[in-house]
Amino acid sequence: MNAERFNFSQLSSRFLWGIVTVIVLLLAALVLFPFLWMLLTSFKTADEINLMPPDFFPHAWMVKNYAEAWMKPESTFARYFWNTIVVAGLGTALQLIICVPIAYAISHFAFKGRGVIFMLVVATMMIPYDITLVPNFVTLRHIPFAGGNDWAGAGGKGFYDSYMGILLPYLADAFSIFLLRQAFLSVPKDYWEASQVDGMSSFRYLYSVLIPLSASSLVTAGLLGFIGKWNAVSWPLIITSTEAIRPLQVGLLYFVSENGSRYHELMAAATFTVLPIVLLYFAAQRWFHSGIAASGIKG
Repeated sequence: MNAERFNFSQLSSRFLWGIVTVIVLLLAALVLFPFLWMLLTSFKTADEINLMPPDFFPHAWMVKNYAEAWMKPESTFARYFWNTIVVAGLGTALQLIICVPIAYAISHFAFKGRGVIFMLVVATMMIPYDITLVPNFVTLRHIPFAGGNDWAGAGGKGFYDSYMGILLPYLADAFSIFLLRQAFLSVPKDYWEASQVDGMSSFRYLYSVLIPLSASSLVTAGLLGFIGKWNAVSWPLIITSTEAIRPLQVGLLYFVSENGSRYHELMAAATFTVLPIVLLYFAAQRWFHSGIAASGIKG
C-alpha cells in the first residue's frame, strides 16, 4: 500500500513538473518569436515581406540588407553605432562613479537627514519619465556659460545637440543608488568596525572592501544603466538635431518615412542594434542574477 502511494505521489510530481516545463517552454517561445521573426525578416526582400499570407523563411537569404542598412543615412549607420557606444559606455561609467559614493554615504555614514535624502531619492523612481523631458530640455538649453550662453543662460544653445546633453540628466540614477545601498548594507558590519580599528580611511574601505564584495551588484547596476542608455529614444531625439550626434535607436527612425517603411533594412538595422545587448547580457548574466538576489538581503 505504501509503495502504491509512493508511486502515485511520484507520478503526480512528475506530471506536475511536466506541465510546468511545457508552460515555461511555451512562454519562452512566445517571448523569443518576435526576435526570431525580426532576424528572418532581415534576410528577406521588400516583396517577400509584403506577401500575404507571409512566408516564415526567406526565399533567398539577402545578406546585402545588412550592408545597405549599415551605410545609411548620409552620415552612415556606423556613426550612429559609435555615438551609442560613447553615450552608453561613458554614461554608464560616469553613472557608477556618481552613484557609488552616494550609496556609500547613505549606507555607512550617520548624518542628519540621511533617511529623508534616501526617501527623496527613492521617490524620484515614481516620477514618470515623460514628465522630466521638457524641464530637462529647458535646463540644459539654458545652462550658463555653456554652448555660447551668457551668465543668464541666453545667447547660445547650452548643451543642446551634444554628447553632454544626452548624458547629463540620467547620470544620478535612483535605482542604481538603491541597488548599491542594499548591496553595501549586506556586507557585515564587522568589516567596517575592523577597518576603523586598523585606521583604514573611508575611501580605502570603499574600494578595498565594499566594491570587491559588491561586484555582482555593481555589474547589475552597470548593465541596467548601459541597456537603458543604449535603448534610449525620446530624450536623444529631443536634445539632438544633427545626424552626426544621434544614437542607434534614433537612427532606426530613418527607415520609417512617409513614402513607406523599408522593413527589410529596418529589421537588419534592428538586429545589429539588439545583438550587442544580447551578447552583453549572456556575458554578465551570472553577476546580474546574483546582484539582483543580493539587493534584497538587507534593507
